[in-house]
Amino acid sequence: MSSFRALALLAALSLVPSSAGAEPETPVVGVPYVFATVDAYTVAAISLEITGTLVGENTPRTFRFWPGGRSTDATVSVEAARCDRLALLAMTRPGRYLFTWKWDTTAFNIVTCTLTRQ
Repeated sequence: MSSFRALALLAALSLVPSSAGAEPETPVVGVPYVFATVDAYTVAAISLEITGTLVGENTPRTFRFWPGGRSTDATVSVEAARCDRLALLAMTRPGRYLFTWKWDTTAFNIVTCTLTRQ
């Protein structure tokens, strides 16, 4: 392999985000996560994943939330429907809104999501 190809390969590999392919992080219960940008919002059968950049950070991170400790698929869908509209708005206008997600530890693990204009 020529030195130019080796250098090009090294440069390409260094551009891949370190979090690519990494498992989503588990959020700390009771801590609000304020996203300056939302890059992805995924609704799964019993969980929600949010990828974005937190306020004060430069690198996007992915968090997996479970909106209900005793939930069924139907209640997760309701939670997702409420928050996904806010996340989508934050995605369409990066830097204009802050998307906050907080997962409280109560009898029902209540999720709160907030959209705030900057």
